[in-house]
Amino acid sequence: MQSNLFLNMIQTLRQQEEVMLYGNIMLISDEDAKHVTAFLKSEYQKEIIDHPFKAPAFDDAAALWAAKTVYISAQLMLYRENKGTDLELLLPAFQKEAHASEIMSADLCLRFLPDILVHLKLIDPEDILIPILENFLNSWHYSGVTYPLKTTDMNFSAISANACLQQLYVNRIIQSKNTSLAKLPAFEKHIAAALGLYTTHFWNDFKLETHHDESY
Repeated sequence: MQSNLFLNMIQTLRQQEEVMLYGNIMLISDEDAKHVTAFLKSEYQKEIIDHPFKAPAFDDAAALWAAKTVYISAQLMLYRENKGTDLELLLPAFQKEAHASEIMSADLCLRFLPDILVHLKLIDPEDILIPILENFLNSWHYSGVTYPLKTTDMNFSAISANACLQQLYVNRIIQSKNTSLAKLPAFEKHIAAALGLYTTHFWNDFKLETHHDESY
């Protein structure tokens, strides 16, 4: 019985934060996908124990799509016999609207995409794979807080609609000290409230670098 390389990589990624490269892109069978989805669901259930408020339900489709995206992207760092036109077929966009369930389920794997992008840029800054993955992160920006993204086209309606996801997003902004996100109306007051009297301790530059508008 052939080893489930897809599952092996996703398990290693989640448990050791390391990427396994196989030298080519293995086909993902339905059985392989089933095992990966089950594994990610168990990971999600463990993560949400410490989440604030009520966490949204796990979304199988979003978690599997993100796992495939990260798996294939990682293999493309080493193995690249595909033409540029094939990349969109290998890395399709998610076909459903993303709400809190989809965003948090996909994040189990998409949170590792910024590191893959950093490595791709070191190998070849002109790699045509880079803008494809950056477009994914711009849409799934909860997973890209540590990456320099363009905030002008971001949609935060799904974030604001869920208290759990909103608080987790605020926590990530504070942890990464992402000023470009912190100044946005969607987050500024929430970050100020989260920091409270400890602003100077956790993020001394927050008040200096952000602007306040009473209309928000």
